[in-house]
Amino acid sequence: MKRKLLSVLLCTGMLASMLAGCAATTAQAPAEAQSTEAEAGAEEASSDASAEGEVTITYWGWDVSNFAQPLMDKYHELHPNVSFEPTAVEWGDMIPKTQQALASGSELPTIIPMDLGLLGAWKNIDDIFVDLRDYGIDPSKYNQALMASTTDDSGKIFGLHEAVNPAAIAYKRDLAKQYLGTDDPEEIQAMLQTYDDYITVGQKIKEASDGKAFMFHSGQAIAEWFYFASTTPNSENGAINATTKYTEIMDLLTKFRDAGIVDSYQNGTPEGNATYADDSHIFFPCPDWAVSYYIVANDPDGAAAGNWGLIMAPKGYQHGGAAMGITTSATDEQKQAAYDFITWAISSEEGATLMKDTAGYITHDTTINTGDFAKRSDEDVFGGQDISKVFYSDIASRIEIASPSPYDGDITNVRNDVAQQVMDDPSIDTAAAVQAAKDELATIVTDTSVEIK
Repeated sequence: MKRKLLSVLLCTGMLASMLAGCAATTAQAPAEAQSTEAEAGAEEASSDASAEGEVTITYWGWDVSNFAQPLMDKYHELHPNVSFEPTAVEWGDMIPKTQQALASGSELPTIIPMDLGLLGAWKNIDDIFVDLRDYGIDPSKYNQALMASTTDDSGKIFGLHEAVNPAAIAYKRDLAKQYLGTDDPEEIQAMLQTYDDYITVGQKIKEASDGKAFMFHSGQAIAEWFYFASTTPNSENGAINATTKYTEIMDLLTKFRDAGIVDSYQNGTPEGNATYADDSHIFFPCPDWAVSYYIVANDPDGAAAGNWGLIMAPKGYQHGGAAMGITTSATDEQKQAAYDFITWAISSEEGATLMKDTAGYITHDTTINTGDFAKRSDEDVFGGQDISKVFYSDIASRIEIASPSPYDGDITNVRNDVAQQVMDDPSIDTAAAVQAAKDELATIVTDTSVEIK
């Protein structure tokens, strides 16, 4: 059934449009740290592997030039016997390309990055990744919610996340001061403690602007936020929790819509992105990576002027991120070299610093990700506010992530579609939105053994 489910997922053709995500819920890492003796043995094996002959690590990924290539170049400089052959693959093509290689008997790369939102689909491919416990990984060093997401029911650790990606809420200081009387993050945070607070403050903005300004630019964007912050698992015991999951999201979305505090731009479109620089939209859900990819990219003048502020959402949540896995088809030499490279990039100060400086990713190795190390270089975008503390201390410690579901991609795509329908048609209430989501989901998940509750 595992491969059948994967085929169903792939045949939807919708993976490429999915934004990375995973419903938030409590997760505990089942794997235990290895003993000091085991770690020492792994370190010795790593050292021995580095001293052996030439080895080439192949890699598929969607962020090669920004993330992978600088790390590979530096590692090759330190270990000349280790070479890399990276191949740029579009994010949405990663699973189809892997499935095609398996079906045709073609060679897989040594390392495959797995998006957090698709870990359930990757887990459904039997025995594709090695168990990192066999190489002496110490799971206690890392963010436990992220470790749990790459640990299967047997305790196998099939991937190691690159970074922690906590999400907050960003706002424009000038508009906050104009309509709320302050741009101070502590004062704005005090105003916005609950979802109901957002409705109250959003209506205040509407009144103060004579209906010209919106709190948020896109119903899709805030539905995405509600989805990631939800503690309801997408599926349990072979059934999809569609009614509970979508009710939670759509109930909040329709309340925000009916209060008139959210605009109807489609998220991620050129028109939607232009709202980051306009004078009509104030607040935006903001994962740490969105500072450069959305705020700086779409509002360069405001970013240069330090016109942004940052607060925590009512619930701490993770948005985005990827884990690197080592394929079982690689040679023993490739597997060891790949493990050495991955742990160097994430768990050595040299590699983690390079990752931060080149891609802006903050490692989730808690022995490195401490106060000074986690200090971002782009705090001037936020007027000198200590956003590093907000992201990596205040929020990261509250992140909760569910065990991945093989239906996460489908559930996310449907959520995005129905959220736009809700914004375009004010007559759609929560019940109608949930039913529309379930109906659409039923056309995608065609496996009759899967119940859509």
